[in-house]
Amino acid sequence: MVLAIAVVMALVATTMINYSGYMQKRELDQLPLIGSQRPLETVKAFISCRPWLEAQGLQFAGTFIKGIAVGLAPLSVVQPINTAGIAVLAMLAITKLGERPSISDWLGIGTIIIGLIILGRTLIGVHTKAFSYNPFVLWFFVVFFFAAAGVSLYNGFTKKHANAPNLIAVASGVLIGLNAVIIKLGWNDIGGRFWEHGFRHALLSPYLYIIILLPFVTLVLDQVAMQRGKAIVVVPITTGMSNLIPIIIGILAMHEPMPSTAGMFTLRLLSIVLIIGGAIILSLRREEGEDQDKRAPGARTRRRGRLIARQADAGYDDNRPDPSPRPTA
Repeated sequence: MVLAIAVVMALVATTMINYSGYMQKRELDQLPLIGSQRPLETVKAFISCRPWLEAQGLQFAGTFIKGIAVGLAPLSVVQPINTAGIAVLAMLAITKLGERPSISDWLGIGTIIIGLIILGRTLIGVHTKAFSYNPFVLWFFVVFFFAAAGVSLYNGFTKKHANAPNLIAVASGVLIGLNAVIIKLGWNDIGGRFWEHGFRHALLSPYLYIIILLPFVTLVLDQVAMQRGKAIVVVPITTGMSNLIPIIIGILAMHEPMPSTAGMFTLRLLSIVLIIGGAIILSLRREEGEDQDKRAPGARTRRRGRLIARQADAGYDDNRPDPSPRPTA
């Protein structure tokens, strides 16, 4: 019963989080580009936008529900379910943002749904056990993924190329996934401190402050990635990475139970591959669309118009007289 409640909560949470992503992207197109002006002016513009604040409230509520689900069920169960919210985002992009659905859209959504059905079947008859983990394996992966997020962020902010927003999204997803692992550890540590020494001692848990800090960091990174990239690309990448990291750590370091029979074990792995694979398919879809846009008639004109606009901002006029002296006959 507890596992079933956790699954339902995870589904509700991922729906809320991904709908919030759609709301944020819709408003971010109207907000100033992060880093383009003074920080206080940017913050003022964001907090003055009521729809953006509503989106943050929805995401906070979804993240809170997800945190409860993580405490009630294994990470290897909850995290794949969270990836299913990508289907919600894809449908909103098609119906609300006017994007034309492609074969890869339906393939990605269908893959996620099939993966969820298979995952639900593998949950039947699997017994939960007391929380435990291998400290060496756990912290090796935590340090490794933090370092990987740092490298991805460095390249995302310093390399000026089309994949820069995707690298920022990867880093954000890794940090969100690590936060889910910290929440799992925090449930055990904070709860033990509370029951043994009281509320005041529970506040001394280092996990508590990491859990509070990381969401603010990933919030900023999410906004930067969505402003510079496309929501239907950035959000699947973030969600896919944020779910892949806890699954790896949950299975390898936290000894989370898997189905006992070979058939169910294979189906569990297949469900994880299908759900995350569906997210990858959806992320690749937009990149294909970008290639088509570049080949489409008028694309060169649009690019020329953007170039002229950037030159105008820089004070360059393509039509002004050439000031250099000309040779006379």
